[in-house]
Amino acid sequence: MTIWRCAALMALAATALLAACGGGGADRTKAQVRLVNASSGYAQLDWRVDDQLRQGAVAYGETASYAEADPGKTNTLSRAGTGTALLTFNPGVSERKHYTLLAYGPQGGLKQLLLDDNAGAPADNRSQLRVVNAAPDAGALDVYLTGAADTLAESVPVQAGAAVDAVGAWLTVNSGSYRLRVTATGSKTDLRLDVSGLALASRQVVTLVLSPATGGMLVQGLVLTQQGAIAALAPTQARVRVVAGLADTGSVNLRVGGAAVLSNVNAPAVTPYTLVPAGEQAVVVSVNGSAQPGSSVMLTAGADYTMLVYGAAAAAQVRWLGDDNNLPSDRTRAKLRLVNAVEGLSGPLSLSADFAPVADGVAAGTASAYGGIDATTTAQLSVSAAGTAAPVFSAVDQTFVAAANYTVFLVGSATGPVGIVRKDR
Repeated sequence: MTIWRCAALMALAATALLAACGGGGADRTKAQVRLVNASSGYAQLDWRVDDQLRQGAVAYGETASYAEADPGKTNTLSRAGTGTALLTFNPGVSERKHYTLLAYGPQGGLKQLLLDDNAGAPADNRSQLRVVNAAPDAGALDVYLTGAADTLAESVPVQAGAAVDAVGAWLTVNSGSYRLRVTATGSKTDLRLDVSGLALASRQVVTLVLSPATGGMLVQGLVLTQQGAIAALAPTQARVRVVAGLADTGSVNLRVGGAAVLSNVNAPAVTPYTLVPAGEQAVVVSVNGSAQPGSSVMLTAGADYTMLVYGAAAAAQVRWLGDDNNLPSDRTRAKLRLVNAVEGLSGPLSLSADFAPVADGVAAGTASAYGGIDATTTAQLSVSAAGTAAPVFSAVDQTFVAAANYTVFLVGSATGPVGIVRKDR
């Protein structure tokens, strides 16, 4: 054998040895980290380590790939394409380990959690699951995995009281296909997410991230397979409530997409929210037993809506309003808005609280934007109509709790409007 052939064989052996030790793959002095965007306030995020971009323009539910990160270095999250840090932190990562950097929270309130992606696989026909509640406005949540036809009344949560900002413990469950339902903690009727076909494979290790849906109350999910793919679990329902604000006494019925939202409710009234199918839905309204002209509405999955039925019973008006039930960004204050469901007033309405303006120019069939007010137990409310000297509605000693949402509804006739103050959440 020539010296050149010996040298070539030795080089080949050295290359094979390096590959076997990881020298031909990832840098073994670094951690493997992926950014997953579960934020309701930032459409795309950039992740940097010591000002070096590691993953850029990461949208909701991305990304499944991992990037190298140096332990002990400063990390930042920023809006895509900008260098201004929204969050600066130093995650406790270790070399040769895998992690998910979970970004979540509303605009102005971005947070991060570091998820360890190094759990051992369970036995055959078993799956490992943990829950992360990344929906700050939803509060603590119960998570159920059931058969498709099982009722919640006969079920127990696989994870009870999943707290916001907390990473749940690993749970071992049987592999299979499940119906996933999420409720407010301690309530089997306050449903926040209901999706079928959640498949957990044998020996799969999964993190279920619960993140906010559009309206602030319902949630959506991300299924993060450890060192694998990411799947989104979108809500399929919206929430609807009805304001029966007829000018004369009348009974209102409503069906949305075949679901009864209210039956024979006499005005004035504001119903609780009801879950209905999202998407384009047929709407059937009847007043005093007389069906109104047929219509349809496009409902965004995860959103909240108020439907107004107002005016004279013989010629009722129907209007749809979008509701923002996300909590106020300043948790020491409350949110308040005005809804005008009175037809025939001399002009649009305005609202003040303790003599400070909250809303103005609110026409019939519309809602104002939400305004911030101080928490108090002695608020004085006043609703006025343009061109009218005296208030059309006033109330004293009203309670507004911090970190809560409220609506003042004005309903009924122009000659005798009725004010309803409702805590929305």
